[in-house]
Formats: sequence, structure tokens, C-alpha cells
Amino acid sequence: MNTLLQPVNDTLFKWIGIPLTGILIFHLSGFLFITGGSMNSLSLHYLYFTGISFCIWQGSAFAHRTLRHYLYAIKELYIRIPLRFAIPLVISWGFSFILLTLWNRFFVNNIFSAGDLLACQIIITVISLQISSIYEIVYLYKERESDLVRVERSEKLKVQAQLDALKSQIDPHFIFNSLNTLSYLISQNPEKARLFNDTLAKVYRYILLNKEKDLIQLKEEIEFASNYFYLLKIRYQTGLSMVIRMDNISVEDYLIPPLSLQTLIENAIKHNHFSDKKNLDIEITISEEAITVINPRHFKKFDIQSSKIGLSNLNERYSLIVHKNISIQQTPEWFTVTLPILKS
Repeated sequence: MNTLLQPVNDTLFKWIGIPLTGILIFHLSGFLFITGGSMNSLSLHYLYFTGISFCIWQGSAFAHRTLRHYLYAIKELYIRIPLRFAIPLVISWGFSFILLTLWNRFFVNNIFSAGDLLACQIIITVISLQISSIYEIVYLYKERESDLVRVERSEKLKVQAQLDALKSQIDPHFIFNSLNTLSYLISQNPEKARLFNDTLAKVYRYILLNKEKDLIQLKEEIEFASNYFYLLKIRYQTGLSMVIRMDNISVEDYLIPPLSLQTLIENAIKHNHFSDKKNLDIEITISEEAITVINPRHFKKFDIQSSKIGLSNLNERYSLIVHKNISIQQTPEWFTVTLPILKS
């Protein structure tokens, strides 16, 4: 990390660990058998070594927290990791040398030799190394948690950016096709153009209300699809039919990405030939698990130009929102798309 980590919440750990460590150092060094003395004297020794333990503990904690910031620029692990441990050990060695020297001179009248004090410092060094290891493990765990949160947030932002981009494609796509239809009707039948425009306003109100939503009630989407298909009936008059079948489910209890059915209806209209002699029947079947939209394939001799974002857009939206893909099946006679739905 390139910033200073916040201190770990180790207050209780220190309250218990510091005095125990001080007493442990005193006993492991064999000082108890040499100093002897009364309980009051022993209590003072314990208190002093608790102070030594406090300096070692606080120094190790501060050094580790600070070094993780300043040593971050060193990319070579074989240099950075030894330094993280070596510097706290040097600090511990320095503190212990000064404090043990003062203790030996002023508290016990120099009864311990330099070798005795060196043995005690070695014990302190081993304990300091253990403390440093504990803090290193704790900080590594905190870094891992921080990295996981950062990665998760980055992924969410990435998904949201993709979703926003996909949503922005829907509006111009719908406007482009609607304006083409309206332009045709104005020149052919102004009265139907007016009716088309009024209905289009209702349809587009739905888009404006739901464009920022990832999921809507299935009931609302069905109503919108019916209105949208009505616009198509005004435009084409004959050759089109749509049937919606439901398997006794409550459409208020299910969710679906907005404009899903509109995309499939539009796709069927775009890529199939139909007339009063050759009907294009779109069948929508709604069950508890999915929606199936099926239409016959009446190939056009010359297919119209398409921006080709309809089905791919829909599939990407499902992948991002529902975490499932749509299913597309094609035969020479039929084109079938299955949309997963979510229980609200």
C-alpha cells in the first residue's frame, strides 16, 4: 500500500501481552534466582521489565506500521521483508540495552555481567521477533481485506459503467426506429400518425420512468410490450399478431430488465417478411422460470440494415443484472429466445 495503514485495534492484546511479556523476560533470563528479595522488590522488578516490554512492544508496532509506508517503494521482496523485521529488532535491541544497563546499575548494583545482560537481550530479541511476526500477519490480513474491498468496488463500478453504457444505447435505438415509423405514417396517413404519436408518448413515458432501473415488475413490462405492439399494428395494419400466455403465475411477483420484450418484438419485425397472406405470429409464454418468445422465420430477400445491438445489448444486460444469459435457438422454421426472470 502507498498510504500509512491505520493502527490495528490491539488495545486488549497489549493490556494482557505487555505485562506477561515483561514477567516472562525476567524469569527466562534467570534473574529471579539471582536477585531474590522481598515481594516489594520483586514487584518493582516486574514493573520495570513491564516497562521494557512496553517499549519493545510499542516500538515494534510503530516501526511496522511506519515501515509499511516507507518501504512500499522497494519492489524487491528479498530486500523489503528483511528490512521490515531488521529495523524493529534494532530498535528493540537499542531499547533493551539502555534499559537493562540502567536496571543493572541502579536497581541491582551491577550484580549481572555483560554476558548475563546479553543473554537477556537475546531472549528479548526472540520475543520481539515473535511480536513483529504477529503484527506482520495482522497487517497482511488487513491489506488483503482492503485489497478485496477495493477489487470488489472496482468490479461494481466497472459493471455499473458497462450497464450505463448499455442503457444509453437503448434510447437512441428506440428513437431511431420510432421516428422512421412516424415519418412514414405522416406521409401516408396523418390521422394514424397522430394516434401513433399519442401512443408513442405513452410508450416513451415508460422508458423515461424506467431507464434508470435495472429491474421492473414483469406486469409493467407486459403492459409496455402490449402498447409497443399496438404501435406496430398501427404502422403495419395487417400481417402481425401477438399472443401472451401465462402459466397461472402472478406477474407482480417477478422482475425483468426493462425493454426486454420490446427488443425481441422489434427483432422479429426487423428480420422477417410478413403480409396479409403470410402472417408473423409472435407468441410469448410466461412460466415461473422464464419467458419464451417464439416467432416463425420468414426470411426477407433483402434484409434491412441494422445496428445489430438489439440481442447483444439484451444479453449483456442480462449478464450484468441477472447474472444469467439469454438462450437463443434457431431452426429453419422458428426463432426462439428464452429470458430468465427473477422472483421479487
